[in-house]
Amino acid sequence: MHRSVLGAITLPGRPEEVTTARRFVAKTLAGHPQAETAVLLTSEAVTNSVVHTDSAMVTLVVLETHAGLRFEVTDEGGDTLPTVYDGYELREGRRGVFLIEELSTACGIRTHDAGLTFWFEL
Repeated sequence: MHRSVLGAITLPGRPEEVTTARRFVAKTLAGHPQAETAVLLTSEAVTNSVVHTDSAMVTLVVLETHAGLRFEVTDEGGDTLPTVYDGYELREGRRGVFLIEELSTACGIRTHDAGLTFWFEL
């Protein structure tokens, strides 16, 4: 699989850093037709990392693949895995993974010794 890294950033695992992740993706994908969707889904994925884990740091990697774009958010893992809730549960705190699943072409989770990587593709 051909993958080119368009950008990567490691951020402190704090809620206020979600804005930094959004700005990073917006700048990295400036002018790209998928930029707005990428910013939204990145915001949801990074928010999950900083809210549902005690990770000191969160790493975001933006890749270009033969099929499009891939985003990987890596943290130190938590007590639970990201969960998709039924569509009727779109209240605050329940919609992140649902939005990612609905708006991306693919998404998934990879666990490893360093923690967990949540990825999605556009």
